[in-house]
Amino acid sequence: MGPGVRSYTDLPRATRLTVLFVVALFALSAVVLLIFRVARSGALPGTTVVGVDVGGMDGEELRRALREVQEARGGDELEVSPSGDDALGAGSAGTQGSVTTSGTDMGYRIDVVSTAGNVLERGRQGNPFAALADHLVSTFGTITEEPIDSFDEEEFRSWLERNDGELSTQPFPGGVEFEGSNVTPRYPEAGLVLDESELESKALGATRAPGEDTITVATEEAEPPTTDADVDELVESAEDLVSGPVTLTRPNGILTISPGEIGAATRVVVIEEDNDTRLDLRVGATALQRSLGDRVAQLETEPQDATFQLSGSSVNVVPSVEGFEFAPRTSARQVLKVASRRNRTGKLKGNTVEADFTTKDAKALKITEQVSSFTTLHSCCEPRVTNIHVIADMVDGVVIEPGESFSLNDFVGPRTTANGFVGAPAISDGEFVEEVGGGISQFATTFFNAIYFGGYDFLEYQAHSYYISRYPMGREATISSPAPDLAFLNDSDAGIYVDTSYTDTSITVTFYGNVNGEIESATGAPYNFTRPKRECRTNPDLKKGEEVVVQTGYEGFDIEVTRIFPSGDEEEFFTRYQNGPTIVERRKC
Repeated sequence: MGPGVRSYTDLPRATRLTVLFVVALFALSAVVLLIFRVARSGALPGTTVVGVDVGGMDGEELRRALREVQEARGGDELEVSPSGDDALGAGSAGTQGSVTTSGTDMGYRIDVVSTAGNVLERGRQGNPFAALADHLVSTFGTITEEPIDSFDEEEFRSWLERNDGELSTQPFPGGVEFEGSNVTPRYPEAGLVLDESELESKALGATRAPGEDTITVATEEAEPPTTDADVDELVESAEDLVSGPVTLTRPNGILTISPGEIGAATRVVVIEEDNDTRLDLRVGATALQRSLGDRVAQLETEPQDATFQLSGSSVNVVPSVEGFEFAPRTSARQVLKVASRRNRTGKLKGNTVEADFTTKDAKALKITEQVSSFTTLHSCCEPRVTNIHVIADMVDGVVIEPGESFSLNDFVGPRTTANGFVGAPAISDGEFVEEVGGGISQFATTFFNAIYFGGYDFLEYQAHSYYISRYPMGREATISSPAPDLAFLNDSDAGIYVDTSYTDTSITVTFYGNVNGEIESATGAPYNFTRPKRECRTNPDLKKGEEVVVQTGYEGFDIEVTRIFPSGDEEEFFTRYQNGPTIVERRKC
């Protein structure tokens, strides 16, 4: 050991005892602290937060207790009142009152996570003496921990906005009032506003202190951001605005807005720009529309779809027409603008309404020429002719887009008298009967052949059970509701425009589109004939031996038709017609 350095044994006995005592005391404290820390989990026993015992609590249990403290503190009723006079006096912008609220309503919040951290830190500090002291205090007394709390800034601002009218009298910037074409100025007035910083401080203190339920907050006078001269200038603008009617025109009419209607729809707005505040006039869209009422509807027009116009075998597009819709916001701005003109007249602006089927849509379908046409003949003036004309009118002008399927049943719907159909003969279960819509299979057959010679793909069709001589053998179709149906697919790259026309003795269906080449058809000879059966029905009204032929029988046969495409491809259509029975009536069969 070097010179001047003393060993422990060289120290005086009293000094050695003191060192030993300190070391022993430190060791004992460390052992006691270790024992406390091991034995005590969570908050130290006897720890309270705002009078609530949280000793032993940890994790979610502790956080839930702190949230309950927040609810209890924030739930107390609190009355907020401005100090000073209740009003500025005669002609002031308004009066002040009081508001009954609570800390929770004002946005009072306890920082649960941070407060819980502080609670759990007690007895676990880095300073062992401070930690041990907390453990000793908690053993024989109570540890009080204050929560970390404040008002949520966003909720506090929201509360201020909601209660501004009760607690503050905002300065009035001035404005004008309209009565017809007369304008009355309203000059600026000062207001009284709360000291928001003092309000927040006192409200937080009152929320923390049970039983303190009333706070008074200082107010200060707030000068308006505008002057009397600003209002005088606004009056001049207002008088110009209502100096006469405003006239807005459309091709189909005129809308005249009176000075009174303009004034009723006008409001004053405060505009802040570059630290400068000014007053201006705005015509309100909703107020203007309410003033005008139904008059604007007379100027609105519906859009018109593009259509196709036939010229011989060619097709031209008739352009679509846009509709017009009144636009309150646009018109409100326009009134202000037009009122500044010398003649106070302008063209009414609004929203254009595009047609559902535009010129562009029509041209994109590439419908340019006649693709196919077919005509069938019928007798004149029978009830069935009425039904043929009704369904023809329904289908006339139908547009079928590329890739789109078309069902005659789906498009036409039920054949009812309400839809214009009448009773006429039809075939049901092999017999001729009376049926509403009877006879429209003639239209179906005509439509079938337009599809056939157009080269389009059949999705569903059914020939008549019995051959009817007015139709082409093997190239005809029947239709009924809900079945059988006649449906096909437009499998070309162009649209189809369907045109129907008729006379007293014929019906014609023509398809317009765009296809290459013509369809040819070859019809084979009928074969596999079957003779009609003979059926007898009893009619007691007939004389003995008398016989009445009710229905003449038909032969049945098979037939094949070939559709030949321009490419040379062929498609076979096979039809089997049943034989129709000869039906006779006798007194006794």
